Amino acid sequence: MISTASITDLKQNTASIIKSLQEEGKSVAILQRSQVAAILVDPGYFAVLEEALENSIDLKAIEDRKNEPKVSFEEVAKKLAL
Repeated sequence: MISTASITDLKQNTASIIKSLQEEGKSVAILQRSQVAAILVDPGYFAVLEEALENSIDLKAIEDRKNEPKVSFEEVAKKLAL
């Protein structure tokens, strides 16, 4: 489960919230007026999320191009005069 902290708590206890985040490797939702205003995540977890998003985008691009006409290497080489 994701931890929560108010903006006031974050201002007053920044070091302890960050230390807890680093030790537990969990996310912390920062609340403003009882609504999530931001999410703090461990840098390692953020890197994993970022890589997963990039992979997802790449896979979608591959899927979108699946039905495009194929061009052989020879045709491309001929056009480029290789």
